[in-house]
Amino acid sequence: MPEHHHERRALAASACALCLGTLVAPSARAQSSVALYGLVSTSLQYVSNVGGGSQTGLASGTMQLPRWGIMGREELGGGNAAVLRLENGFNSINGTFGQGGRMFGRFAYVGLENARLGSVTLGRQIDEMSAQVSFSEAASSFGSIGTHIGDNDNMFLTVRLNNSARYQSPIWRGLSFAAQYGFSNAAAFARNRAYSIGASYQNGPLRAATALTQMNAPAVPNVPNGAVDASNYAYSSPFGKSLAGATATLQRITGAGATYDAGVVQINANYTNVLLDYADGSGLRMQNAEFGLSHHFTPRLLAGLAYIYSWGRYSVGEQPRWRQIDIGSDYALSKRTDLFVAAILQWAAGDARFAQIFGNSASTSKVQTALEAGMRLKF
Repeated sequence: MPEHHHERRALAASACALCLGTLVAPSARAQSSVALYGLVSTSLQYVSNVGGGSQTGLASGTMQLPRWGIMGREELGGGNAAVLRLENGFNSINGTFGQGGRMFGRFAYVGLENARLGSVTLGRQIDEMSAQVSFSEAASSFGSIGTHIGDNDNMFLTVRLNNSARYQSPIWRGLSFAAQYGFSNAAAFARNRAYSIGASYQNGPLRAATALTQMNAPAVPNVPNGAVDASNYAYSSPFGKSLAGATATLQRITGAGATYDAGVVQINANYTNVLLDYADGSGLRMQNAEFGLSHHFTPRLLAGLAYIYSWGRYSVGEQPRWRQIDIGSDYALSKRTDLFVAAILQWAAGDARFAQIFGNSASTSKVQTALEAGMRLKF
C-alpha cells in the first residue's frame, strides 16, 4: 500500500558504522547513516460473498501492507550522496514473505543523489502511477482495500518494476517529475519491458499529479526475469487475462489525481484510463473515476467517504461496470499507533458477472461487501 507514510528512525552511531562502514574508505570524511523503519497492520475482516459463502477471519495489511526496511545514505560531499533502500513485505498473520516469497520484494535499489540535479536509482521500484498518483485514492488514507477494481490502474502499488532505472528530479516551486525504464534483461529486448513517467505539483492546500505507465508482454513465462514478474502482475484482478483466457500482451495506463484541503473537508479525486491488449487479438479499455471527502473531527480522528465508478469496453462487445463506496475512520492512539474501521461496498452492473473487492476472490453474485476493524503500528 502507499509508500509515503513511512516512519523513519535513525539508529545509534555504532549501528550505522556496522551497517555501512564497508561503503566508506578509512580516510574518507563523508558521513553515513542508516534508518530502520516498518509497520504491522492486522484486522478482523468479514466479506459477504467469497466464492458463494461469507468469510470471517484475520486479514494481514488491510490498512497498508506490513513491511520492514532499511534506508541507507552516504554523504559524498558537494551535495552528492549514495543511497540504498531494501524493503521486505510479509504477512502479519502467518509470518510468510510477500511479493512471491522475495526477501526484499517491495524495494531493492541503490543510487546517487545530487541536491541540484536529482537522483538516479537502479533496482526493483514502484512505477509512477504508484509513486505519483496513489495519494489521490481514498484507499491511501481511510479506504483500506477499497482501491479501483483489481487495481487495474496500479495506483495501489500492486505491480513493481524489476531491472528499473529511475530518475527523480528536484522540486522546483512545487513541481517535480520522474521517469523510469524497466529492462527485459533478455535477448528479446522489447518483451517484458516497461516504462513510466510522471509529474506532481504542490502549492499550499493543492496537490496534483499525472502519470503514464506501459508494460509490454508483462509476466510472460519465457522472460521470467523481465521488468514485470508473475508474482504480482494481475493480483486479485479479473483483467489479467482476456474473456477467453489469453494472456496480456500490453497494458498502458494513464491517469491524474488531486487532493485539496479546504479546511472543513479534504477532497480527493482522480481519473484513470487503462488499455489492455491480449494474445488472442482482443482488447479491453477500462476507465475509473473517484471522488471522496474526508474530515478530521479531532486531531486524532479522521473519517471519510468515497465513491468509485469503473467502466470497461471489451473489443468483443461486452461492457462491464462496477460501482463502489468506501467508508472509513482512523483514530490515532499516538503518532505511531492507530485503530481503524472500514466498509467497502461494491456492485457489478452491465455485463459484469461478479463483484470482487481487492484482495478477495470473486463473489458468485453482483454484490460484495467487506467490513474491517484493525490496528496499525509504525516504527
